[in-house]
Amino acid sequence: MAKNVFALILIMLISATLQPPAMAADLIEPTLTPAAEIIKPKPKPKPETMGGFSISSTVGSYFFAGSEQRNVAALYGVKVGHEKIGKSAADNLGLEATINFFNASSKTVARDASGYLFRLDASYPFPINKKWMPYLVAGVGGIFSDGNGSSNKNILLNYGLGLKYFLQNYLAIRADVRHVGVYENSIFRQNVDIGVGLSYYFGKERIKKIVTQPVLEKKKIVVIEDDPAKNVEAKKTTATEKEDKSAVKPSEDLKVPEIAPPVKIEVVKKLSVDFDGTSLYIKPVYIKRFNEIAASLYESGDFMVHIKAHSRDTEKIADTVILSEKRVQRVRDSFINLGVNPNQISINANAALPVNSENNANSYVKAPSQRVDIMLVKLDAAAKLKTEQELQFKIERDEIERLVLETRSKDLIKAVLELHGENRSLPVDSATSLPFELVNQGEDTEEFMLMLSAPKDFDGFMESVSRPDDKITLIQLAPREKLKGNVRFRIPAGLIDGQKTMLTLKAVSTRFNDVVFQKDSQIAASAPLLRIEAKLSNKKVSPGDKLQYQLTIINSGSLSAHALSVKLSLPSAVNLVGASGAPFAKETGGMLVFKVDTIEAGKQAEITIDANVRADSSIGQEILWNAEVIDGTLQRRAKSTERSSIVLVK
Repeated sequence: MAKNVFALILIMLISATLQPPAMAADLIEPTLTPAAEIIKPKPKPKPETMGGFSISSTVGSYFFAGSEQRNVAALYGVKVGHEKIGKSAADNLGLEATINFFNASSKTVARDASGYLFRLDASYPFPINKKWMPYLVAGVGGIFSDGNGSSNKNILLNYGLGLKYFLQNYLAIRADVRHVGVYENSIFRQNVDIGVGLSYYFGKERIKKIVTQPVLEKKKIVVIEDDPAKNVEAKKTTATEKEDKSAVKPSEDLKVPEIAPPVKIEVVKKLSVDFDGTSLYIKPVYIKRFNEIAASLYESGDFMVHIKAHSRDTEKIADTVILSEKRVQRVRDSFINLGVNPNQISINANAALPVNSENNANSYVKAPSQRVDIMLVKLDAAAKLKTEQELQFKIERDEIERLVLETRSKDLIKAVLELHGENRSLPVDSATSLPFELVNQGEDTEEFMLMLSAPKDFDGFMESVSRPDDKITLIQLAPREKLKGNVRFRIPAGLIDGQKTMLTLKAVSTRFNDVVFQKDSQIAASAPLLRIEAKLSNKKVSPGDKLQYQLTIINSGSLSAHALSVKLSLPSAVNLVGASGAPFAKETGGMLVFKVDTIEAGKQAEITIDANVRADSSIGQEILWNAEVIDGTLQRRAKSTERSSIVLVK
């Protein structure tokens, strides 16, 4: 039964290879073909490609391992697979499922066995050309066999190679060799599978046989396009020529001109919109009709709306042309506001006037500037493609023109910005300013936005010299006009001496935000920089000894320090005798506070404290002196740079 099934599949595949005879429906009879069909360009044939879904029928032999004591068995199979052939060899991949039937006889006893092999294989095809395609395979499966009243089910692994030769793009002869490892009773039996077959690929286009007969009648072919000036006339010689028509070859007799197929446009609706005088107002009666046309445009992209106004040649430099352009644009905007895709709208504000055919070519229909005509048209595929291409071309052209115009406009914007005060040293905690100048050197009046890039705590802004304390952000300058101003800001008190900050002043065109003129100025903060040093007369003293403690306050900054307070915590192991260098007051807890009015930049102040070591001090006691200076103006503090101590000895 299984053999019959496999044989039937093989017969069906072989029959698919036979080319069917040409039928009457397959013949092309030029005498019955319309002229428009004769000149229609033939579509380009699709490129032949390998791969795809396929079904195969195979026959072959199955060789058992010697330990199985079985003769070579005939093998019948069906394979279903899919191959993907990519742009490069690395992209190629295939997958194939196989079922095989075999009937094997024993070499030793009269005991036959039949069974099935099931496999799922992955393949790597690498086509050499359009005919030959070798491939490597590997996969897993199982073998089920019955014989002598028992059945076996075992797992198998296989690998091998194959080759396909394509008779047609949909039909190929194949040959396969597989090494099959059958896992049985904890061992692998080494079997071999050899087969040939036929593969049929689905979805491949067959090339029909075309029988061309001679032309028995020659006709005049006329192709009408939208533009009457482009009508094409293809003339053929008359059939009165004395010649044997049956012997005429079509390639010599039928010479059809190579022209593009005409674009078919079907006008669905027409509407004329009348305007009063020089008004741009669209009357409400037309809005309902606009909605009907817009509804058709929503439904399908095959529809377009053409909007056009007319003007005589003598009017093309008159105000009526400008008026027509405005009205056409107003109608277009109305459709866009209704949700119509702008790509489905075409406009022509200067269309030629319709000619009055009853008179001469110079007689035109009246009221050219009072009307806008609207046509809803349906396009065929060729017209739609042509329209889309034209729209895309127009968009690209308009964008290029816009960029060119924008570039030229940017080049005409010329200005000079100067910011003075580079590398200035400015005192902290004070308001200051830097002068600047902005000159419009272009030929047109320009407006600029003034911007300052500075730390937030600088509180910077710009002012005009003519209007101090009046912040300015926008300034309009006539050609060659100059603005003189100041950048006002405050140096924060927290900056240390010598700290640098970059200020950037920008003048940005309000027409093009990428046209920027800027100037940088780096400033340095000027501030006092205090430190305190302490020095003891003796490092080791005994109870009752005299002790002198000297403090030095140094200002190494670039700015004078004012209203200084020097605090000294008097140790409990000493008694104060006196102090010099600055007035002082003694506070509770043994704190001495000295007042220093000013220490100039690069200068210093000295304070001396005299004391006695108390007689009841403990031997070995450590005496600590802590001093601190405070800037009363900037509220900055500096402590002694080192810690002094005294150890009591006998």
